[in-house]
Amino acid sequence: QNLNFGVRRNQNPDPDIKRPYQWVSDIGIQHEVLPGLGVSVSYNRRSFHNQIWTDNLAIGHSDYTLLTVPDPRGNGEALPVLNLDRAKLGQVNELDTNSSENTRVYNGIDASFNLRIRGGATVYGGTSTGRVVSNNCQTEDPNSLRFCDQGEYDIPFQTQFKLSGTYPLPFGVRLSASFQSQPGSERSISYQVTRALIPTLTQAQVVVRLNEPGTEFNDRVNQLDIAITKSVRTGRVEVRPEVSLFNVLNANAVLSQTNTFGPSLNNAVTILPPRLVRLGVTMRF
Repeated sequence: QNLNFGVRRNQNPDPDIKRPYQWVSDIGIQHEVLPGLGVSVSYNRRSFHNQIWTDNLAIGHSDYTLLTVPDPRGNGEALPVLNLDRAKLGQVNELDTNSSENTRVYNGIDASFNLRIRGGATVYGGTSTGRVVSNNCQTEDPNSLRFCDQGEYDIPFQTQFKLSGTYPLPFGVRLSASFQSQPGSERSISYQVTRALIPTLTQAQVVVRLNEPGTEFNDRVNQLDIAITKSVRTGRVEVRPEVSLFNVLNANAVLSQTNTFGPSLNNAVTILPPRLVRLGVTMRF
């Protein structure tokens, strides 16, 4: 019964559409502080331009009526819900074009060091601190305007840390280890408004974001991995057996969880994989 079945969607590119591009700026300094110890610091900025968005020319923001529903968190506030005019339902005349308003900018500072120790041991490490601030206020659906400009909110800088090294042991054995600490991904808590809440709602549902950008995140991920290898040579053949142990501390950080408001909110969906042992052999000839 779908009248549009087998029919190409009425979505076309703007004849004057331009290629999206980015400006990347980096400035840094490297210095050997001590023999065998080098450090580096850099500032990095990346901005996105000519971003493409889809404008449905058959529908404008004036075709929506503002309604409200109580905030389900029980704070006494009301949530805005934009209800589409019933006469405009199903009308599609979409144009892919460049946005004159939407922006995305990353700013960050990286610091690292490289240490070579007498005897063949090496240690590498560093931190990367940054944040992305976006503006997506040029949008087809006015229900997406809530929190659309992240520049109005306190988006925190997040830091990741990595440290790795290798150490030669007797009898051709080499021990290596790596530790990394990464911030959790941002959570966007949403509320699904349906006709059960607003009987006059023309859309099947309207999704409203509840929390401000930069306020809730998944768990920070701390993972330690180690490996032991041994090199054995027989003529022109080199055999290198390896034992690797991932997530040595068996950390169980939550990587993603249910973000839809309701009984399942905050239920873990995925967690960091458990401790894992891997056996391998590399042969070169």
